[in-house]
Amino acid sequence: MSKFVRPAAEGADPFGTARLRRGVLDAWVTSPARFREDANAEEDLVLGGYRDRLVVELAQNAADAAARAGVPGRLRLTLRDGVLVAANTGAPLDAAGVESLSTLRASAKRDAPDRAVGRFGVGFAAVLAVTDEPAVVGRHGGVRWSLAEARGIAGDT
Repeated sequence: MSKFVRPAAEGADPFGTARLRRGVLDAWVTSPARFREDANAEEDLVLGGYRDRLVVELAQNAADAAARAGVPGRLRLTLRDGVLVAANTGAPLDAAGVESLSTLRASAKRDAPDRAVGRFGVGFAAVLAVTDEPAVVGRHGGVRWSLAEARGIAGDT
């Protein structure tokens, strides 16, 4: 982990992840069909639906973050010990960004006809083709998704 990363204090939830998790779990309890739909969509990605677009999607996310920050975009990809790290110069991670990364097929860019990348709301989820535990870490904390933990929580619900 970078020396510049300062994790949130124990018990803090700066990105509102507990609210997001509760909303998804409540939707699944209310509609088991919704659960199956979400699971099927993620499985499609894992089975390779976006595997060949992973770097393109990460680059687009970096470009979007740079545009939000009003800075020139830079993306550095590093593969070390089987871990791919994508670092960019864009806007810092915030609660809205975490919600966007956590939502499948709900892009805010859907109605932008000039956008070839990013309008389908898959983007970051493309990482599911290569990992069960993606994480996004910034200078002010981070967030991690875990297939194993999600299965456990869903099974308990």
